[in-house]
Amino acid sequence: MRILYIGMYSEDGLQGLESSSLAKRRDAAASIAEAAGGELLDLMYLQGDYDMAALMELPTIEAASGLLKAVKDSGAWEDMMMFPEFDLDTGLAAINAVKSSYKAPGKD
Repeated sequence: MRILYIGMYSEDGLQGLESSSLAKRRDAAASIAEAAGGELLDLMYLQGDYDMAALMELPTIEAASGLLKAVKDSGAWEDMMMFPEFDLDTGLAAINAVKSSYKAPGKD
């Protein structure tokens, strides 16, 4: 499953970034993706409220959540969020299946 992470560095993270490079950060992101059983697909740095976006292929939502927790615990990030890819057609099929069988209170 593909997961998009976006993050905002903490002051400590920004200070450390000054002596790093894109190649080093890409290697670090690839290493943690591999440690979680996946791979880094893309890494980019952003202007605006968030500093970084990383797209990873990971085996499970649990692996993605574990990676997020470990990275947040490093202290280098003020904020980081993950956005798992969503299969719209599967979601719509579930919505329509439930709509046809769910009865609201008073309508059952």
